[in-house]
Amino acid sequence: MELSNVSRLKDHRTDCFSVIIEMTVADYLGLVNKIYLKKGGIKGQREPLKSSSAMRIRKQMVKDIKSGTILPPVVLGLIVSDENFELIPKIDFKGLTDILNASEEGNLTIIDGMQRTTALNEAIEEGMSGDQLLRVEFWISTKLNSLVYRMLILNTGQVPWNLRRQIETVFSTMINEIKLSVPKMEIYTIDDPNRRTKGGQYHANDLIELYLAFGGRKEKVDTKERLADEFTRLDFIEATENLTFSEIFYSSLNRLTQIDVEISKYQSTNNEYRFSNGIELFKSQPARVGFITAIAKFIYGRPGVERSQSEIDILKNKVFERLDTIVEKLADFNNEELGAFLSLNLLSEKLSVKSSRVGDFEREFFTKSFEVLIDEAESIHSMDVCWLSY
Repeated sequence: MELSNVSRLKDHRTDCFSVIIEMTVADYLGLVNKIYLKKGGIKGQREPLKSSSAMRIRKQMVKDIKSGTILPPVVLGLIVSDENFELIPKIDFKGLTDILNASEEGNLTIIDGMQRTTALNEAIEEGMSGDQLLRVEFWISTKLNSLVYRMLILNTGQVPWNLRRQIETVFSTMINEIKLSVPKMEIYTIDDPNRRTKGGQYHANDLIELYLAFGGRKEKVDTKERLADEFTRLDFIEATENLTFSEIFYSSLNRLTQIDVEISKYQSTNNEYRFSNGIELFKSQPARVGFITAIAKFIYGRPGVERSQSEIDILKNKVFERLDTIVEKLADFNNEELGAFLSLNLLSEKLSVKSSRVGDFEREFFTKSFEVLIDEAESIHSMDVCWLSY
C-alpha cells in the first residue's frame, strides 16, 4: 500500500489526530473491505442505502467517478495503542502504513463515506482502474468514544442546505449571463424600488424558482418538503449534467420575455377580469413557472426520463422554432386581434375555480396550457384551445 501527501492536525477537544492522505482506490477498498461488509464497523452506522433516490444518486456518483471526478475525502476512524498514538505527530508514510497494516480487526471504522465506498466498489466492478487517487481522512484516537463523537458531528447538528439555498449561492453569478443572453429582460431585486410596469420585467427571486422548475421539470417547487427536495435535486443533477443546460434555460427565458413583451401590448377596454390586459398574464408567477416547465418537459422529458444529447438538441431546436412562430404571429396582431387571440376573459373564468391550494392548481393549469401551446404552435388561432385543455 502506497500513501502520499500526509497532513496532520491535532484535535484537542477530543484528543484525536486528523491525518489526511492520498491513496489509490484499490488500496482504499483493500483496506476497508472487511469493515465495509460489516456496515462500517460502528454500531448503528447506516448500510448502503437502497431507496430509489439513493440508488439514483449512487448511479450518478459511479458515472462521475469513472469520468475522473474528485470525491470529498472519505473519513475513517482508527483506534491505536497509546504508544502508536505518540508517534502520529512525526509519522511518515511508512510509519502510517505499518500502523494500518498492524491494526487489529475492529479498530478501523468508516465514519463518513459508506455510500461513496459503495459507489467506488461498483465503479471498479464496471471496469474502472484502481489506480485512481482518493483522499482519505483518518481520525486517529485511543478511544472509540472520540470516533463516535466525530461521526455524530459529521452527521447531525448541521443546518441543511436545501436545493433552493444552494442555487441562491451561485445565482448572483448567473444574473450577468442572463442579462447578456436575454437583452430584453429587466431584472430587479428585493431592494430595488422598481416594479413591473411592462412586459419582460421580473424579480430576481422569481427567476430562481423558474430555474428550479426548469431543472426539476416540475411546476411544483416545494423545497420545504425534504423528500420532494431530494428528488428535485436528483432531476437537477441529471439535467445540469448536460453541457448545454444553461444555454437552453437562457433561451427559454428569452422566449418567455419575447412573448411577454408582445402580449403586454394588449390593452383592454374592460378591466373587470383578473386578466384583463396583456401585461397581467406573465405578471403571474404560476404562468411563468408553467411556461418554463412546459419547455423543460418538451426538451428533457418528464422527471425520470433520460435523453441523449442528440435527442435534446433536436427537441430544443423544435420547441424554439415553434415559440418563435408564436412571437412572429403576436407581433403581426393589432390590439383587437391580440385580444381575440389571448382570450383572457376565458382564462379568468377558468382560474376562478375555488381550490384549497390555489398556487398548485394554477401551476398545473398553466403547465398543461403551455404544453398545448407548444404542440399547436404552428396552427393555433386562439389561446382558447390552451385554456380549455385543463
